[in-house]
Amino acid sequence: MDFLLPSQVGWGSTEFIVLRPKRPLPPEFGYCLARDPDFREFAIQSMTGTSGRQRVQPEALAHYLLVTPTEGVAKAFGELVEPLFRKAGQSARESRTLAALRDTLLPKLIRGEIRVKDAERFLKERGL
Repeated sequence: MDFLLPSQVGWGSTEFIVLRPKRPLPPEFGYCLARDPDFREFAIQSMTGTSGRQRVQPEALAHYLLVTPTEGVAKAFGELVEPLFRKAGQSARESRTLAALRDTLLPKLIRGEIRVKDAERFLKERGL
């Protein structure tokens, strides 16, 4: 849900449908629904248009049947998954940081420009 870095800009297209759960469902529910194989198959079967320009009409999604949970169940779901989504976002950011460090340090190590001890100092100087 928070996959953009603070300096990045997101953009969209009219080719996408924005899924936004209605209360009492938490925002994470929309992501989980969009990843569900049954929902995806329903959407694919509902596509209209010519080859290469097919899309799902928003009205078609109104025919996808879901059980509406009670407010308590929806709240419990949100309380359960929100920390998982937050951790996944944190892990993705850490992965990007590690990849950037690898891409910066590995060529220098291979070329012999720095040694492992120098790399450790390099990281400490940058607070990493």
